[in-house]
Amino acid sequence: MHSNRLNAAQSAAASCGDEAGNFYFSRHAYCLASTTITFTEYNRAKPEEILGTGVLTISSNATLSATSGQWQESVTVALSKTTDQVTELNVGLTAKCDASCTATAPNPWPGSQLLTQGQSVSGSVTFTATPGAGQVSNITTSYDLNVTQPGTTPINEDTPWSFPGQIRCDTTFANNTSTGCVIPAIRAQLVLPLSSYGAAAATYGWAEQNMIDHWGSHDNPLQRLADDTTQGANRTNTCGAGATRPFVTLPNNVTDDSCDEYPFAGTYQGGTNGGLCADIVPLLENGVWNFYQDPNAPAVTLNEPCIRGHVPLPQNQAAGGKLGSNNQTERILDLEKFDVVITE
Repeated sequence: MHSNRLNAAQSAAASCGDEAGNFYFSRHAYCLASTTITFTEYNRAKPEEILGTGVLTISSNATLSATSGQWQESVTVALSKTTDQVTELNVGLTAKCDASCTATAPNPWPGSQLLTQGQSVSGSVTFTATPGAGQVSNITTSYDLNVTQPGTTPINEDTPWSFPGQIRCDTTFANNTSTGCVIPAIRAQLVLPLSSYGAAAATYGWAEQNMIDHWGSHDNPLQRLADDTTQGANRTNTCGAGATRPFVTLPNNVTDDSCDEYPFAGTYQGGTNGGLCADIVPLLENGVWNFYQDPNAPAVTLNEPCIRGHVPLPQNQAAGGKLGSNNQTERILDLEKFDVVITE
């Protein structure tokens, strides 16, 4: 039996593309676009003589879980075309995975299924990763397709392939009690709609677009800081007593005014002395966000290493809560990079 080579092409697309034989993946899902495997029956007396062929088409897809180490991959194998003496084929499939992972249901269907031209068989395999508390596993899934023709002795009945990237599963959240899995080759995003996070999102978006470092952009992503104590120290340095220039609230301009720092205290880019920050006042006026100079601060040059926004406390807290929950749903590890995306 002869098989074509599975391409190791990757894509950030969440669904399969049109190129057969490619794996496509997002941070939370992957799929194999229809790839073909050709079974060839040779004349044993004359090895160069082909007696017939069968073309099998394989597709699969899986969605990972941010709150579990277990996921299922759906697999379909179809006998698309037969020629000459190949009229039907027995098809079986076995999956496995490495590191802390086990294929707890390695076969999508029992044994081998007999297919004739135009028929297909579908089922699911189950993978279960069990990294220890506080641990991270980088996992590769692999597959073996077994094909035979009834009444013949196969020359080579197995075709193996593997997922060309790695699936990362960790147990590092919720006091090392929560396991979840992602594909780390796709960078995580923190998406903050202006409609939900108001002045907080406006502050981050303005800084990302206008400040010299463009923090959170794809070219200069932020890095998660997991340590709570250091996060607190960073917040104090930028918005609290550690700042050499205090943040002065403007209650006449901003209701429930508070200091919202960017880069976030929960990143390795955060924690700069607030006295060095640019201080701005974001205001939504006639449906448009306008940004004003803080009258108590030096003129903004756009070269500052941080920014402090005058943000209503509920919006400040909501954005901080989203940052924390997003770390878990995206399984962003300590030091891992992520982008900040501001939407309408």
